[in-house]
Amino acid sequence: MKITMAELAQKCGYSKATVSRALADDPRVKPETKELILAMAEEYNYRPHMVASNLARRRTKTIGLLFPRAPRTIADPFFLEYLQGVSETLFEEGFSLLIPQVKKKRGTETIAQLVAHSRVDGIILTEPQLEDERIRLLRESGVPFVFLGSTMDPEVSWVDGDNRGGALAAVRALGSLGHRRIAVITGDPGLVSTEKRLAGYFDGLAALGIEPQSDLVWQGDFTRQGGYDAVRNHMEQVRRGKVTAIFACNDLMAIGGIQALKEAGFAIPAQISIMGFDGIEVGQFLYPPLTTVQQPVFRLGQEVARVLLAQIEDPKKPVQMTLPVQMINETNTIGPAPKG
Repeated sequence: MKITMAELAQKCGYSKATVSRALADDPRVKPETKELILAMAEEYNYRPHMVASNLARRRTKTIGLLFPRAPRTIADPFFLEYLQGVSETLFEEGFSLLIPQVKKKRGTETIAQLVAHSRVDGIILTEPQLEDERIRLLRESGVPFVFLGSTMDPEVSWVDGDNRGGALAAVRALGSLGHRRIAVITGDPGLVSTEKRLAGYFDGLAALGIEPQSDLVWQGDFTRQGGYDAVRNHMEQVRRGKVTAIFACNDLMAIGGIQALKEAGFAIPAQISIMGFDGIEVGQFLYPPLTTVQQPVFRLGQEVARVLLAQIEDPKKPVQMTLPVQMINETNTIGPAPKG
């Protein structure tokens, strides 16, 4: 039969407050007192109530997880798979998730609400920006945090896929099929991932000896609608043969682009090639399946959670991790460049 803390305190001859501090390894308790209380707790098989124990250590066993700003949402297939990796890892360690709604341009307000009154033990963020005001706020709060995606700040912990290297591989794959007029659909302006994937696109052109052209850089926003609009807005270039291949900086934009091309009567990949980045599962159900650079999305979630838990237990120098990517479905939505 389990005993209560009050009963344990009575057996030890100390107050409940002293027993609670000893069990929480509070340095204010004398070593000999702590040793006695721990020995008595072991003898009587005392197990502290988890919630009370967490409160005593100022722990909530809750992690705040912030999703992207609009127009992207939690319904994005990439983030659903990523969330599974995060939640499974945290659950195994006894942590729960708090996912607040983030409204456009109000990320700092949401963070302020999370850190107020020590509601969470740590925070996971996505989509680091080139100039990210959230970093300053989090540093001032003292709450451990980690980003999905690399940051411009060398002192911040993050986990990311190889954005630049993956984009380089995508463009080189198109070049190996004879494509010389390769357009890119970029992501949201101001995001580090947008800049890195665009840099990889330019790296690929340089490796192929192709001079960059500003009219082949099409603005997107990492959504299906953004990819659809980007292709529709540049359809005349496609009709005139000024573009033979499109690299979309994520799969949702590639899927939107495919929709626009098919509506215009183009055969893929016979008349034009298109590929994405991320490797979300829904891309495999297209016909033909989407050629893409696949990130280990589930593992990204796992590693982000592990890095944050390590920071909570023992804050040290920042952990920065880049995971490899790979091309899949290499001959499905890309093919040889049309002649002429």
